[in-house]
Amino acid sequence: MAGWSEQQIQDWYKDQPVVPSRDYVLTLVPRIKDLDQREGFKIYQYGSASYSSRDAKSGVIKNVTHDLYCVLIGDFDVSKPTYIIIGGTHGYEKGGPLAALGFAEDEAASLMNQSNFIVYPCLCPGPYEKELRCTEGRIDPNRDAFPEGAKSQEMQAFAESLKQLHSRIFRGSLTRKFTAAIDLHETPKKDVEINRENAEAGGEIFALDVFPEGLFLIAFDKDMLFADHIIRSVIKEGCHVVSDEFIYDVPNHNGVMLMSEMGKPTGRVRQLTALYTEANFTTEFCGMEIDDTMSDDIRAEPQRAAIRGLLSYSF
Repeated sequence: MAGWSEQQIQDWYKDQPVVPSRDYVLTLVPRIKDLDQREGFKIYQYGSASYSSRDAKSGVIKNVTHDLYCVLIGDFDVSKPTYIIIGGTHGYEKGGPLAALGFAEDEAASLMNQSNFIVYPCLCPGPYEKELRCTEGRIDPNRDAFPEGAKSQEMQAFAESLKQLHSRIFRGSLTRKFTAAIDLHETPKKDVEINRENAEAGGEIFALDVFPEGLFLIAFDKDMLFADHIIRSVIKEGCHVVSDEFIYDVPNHNGVMLMSEMGKPTGRVRQLTALYTEANFTTEFCGMEIDDTMSDDIRAEPQRAAIRGLLSYSF
C-alpha cells in the first residue's frame, strides 16, 4: 500500500482544528497549576512541545508552544512506594488526562503520607486538543517511547524527565526503582474513524471486527498477580471488564492481556517506564459509546478505579 505522500503527512496535523472543549491552555493547564498551591504538591515543567496549525479562515500557519507538566506529590522519602500515573499518551483518549488530574485533585492528598506520586496529566497536549491519536508527522507516541532516539518531541521530553527524576530521587542509584506505573488509555468510538484513515495513509491497522466493551489491562507476564488484583478491584467498584475470550486476537486472562518483557522494544510507554519501575501497566477503557459527548466523570471513572486498584495492592 503506497499510502500518503510526505507532503500529505506534513499537512495532516496542521489542517486539524483545535476542539474548543479540549483547548489545553484553557481547560487543563489552569487545573494543573492550581495543584501547585497545595501543601506537598509541586508542579514540574519538564519540557515543551511546539506545533503548527493552519488557520481555517486565512490559511495562515501559526505556531504554538505548549508547556509539558508533571505533578510531584509527597515528600519522596524513598522508604515509601512511589507510583507514576500517566494520561494523554494518545491525545484523543480523553479519559486518561481526566482520570490522572482527577486523582491528583481529589484523592492524592489523603494518600501522600503513605505514598509518593508522579502524575503526568497529558503527555501530548497538541494531539489532545485536536482529538488525534498521533502527533505531528503522524508519529504514534505509544510506538515512539524509547529511552534514546525518539522521533517525537513529546517522547523525547518524557524519556528525559523519567531519567532525571529517577536519578534525583534515588541519588543516582541504578539498583532502585519506583514501585509501579500505569498508562491510561481508551479504545473509543473514534478508533473506527482512525482505522479508516490509517488504511488510507498506509499506517497501522487495528483488529476492530469485534469491538471490545469495558476495561482491560495490559501487563507483563511477571506482573500477573498485581494485574489480577487491579482488575478485581475495578469489578468490585462496579466497572465492566472486557469478557471476550480474546482481545485483539490475544487470549483474555479475565480482563488482562499479558505481554512478555523480552524481545525487541516496540516503543510502548510501559516498556520505557519498565526501565525505572518494578511493575508497569496499560489500561484500555473500550466502548463504541465513548466519545466527547459522554460525561467527563463517567468517562474517567473506570480509569480512576484502576488507579485505586493499583494503589491497594499489597506486596
